[in-house]
Amino acid sequence: MKKEWLIIDRTGFSLVEALLASAIFVLLVTMLSGAYFYGQESAVLAGNTARATMFAEEGIEAVRNIRDGGFYDLSDGTYGLAVLGGEWTFSGSEDQADIFSRQVVISSIDVDRKNATVNVSWQQNGQRSGSIALTTEITSWAFPRSVQ
Repeated sequence: MKKEWLIIDRTGFSLVEALLASAIFVLLVTMLSGAYFYGQESAVLAGNTARATMFAEEGIEAVRNIRDGGFYDLSDGTYGLAVLGGEWTFSGSEDQADIFSRQVVISSIDVDRKNATVNVSWQQNGQRSGSIALTTEITSWAFPRSVQ
């Protein structure tokens, strides 16, 4: 009996395997770089949000400081903040720090109470903007008119 060996030509398979391996490699690199850049953008966004929140909290504290100087001098309106002579004061209609813009809105509730809202906005990138708003109630705790 004579055995015949069957020889299979597999040259086409190595080309398909190389194309498949290249496609999987490109897909893997694309996924990893996308995750990296998305993580970087998320970290920057979170950092800017935290900085904007601190900028808004500073605005609330500045309004309280201005209130301590004279509650009945607080007028309803939209203001910016500035430090003059070591004291907080209202200045213009908004103030800027780095990429952040801050507005303080004062509105009356009654004769001894006012609402203070601090709005902070910024441009995150070309397509995305951010904003934070903090509100507090300011009272005339030192010399309320309703008690006098």
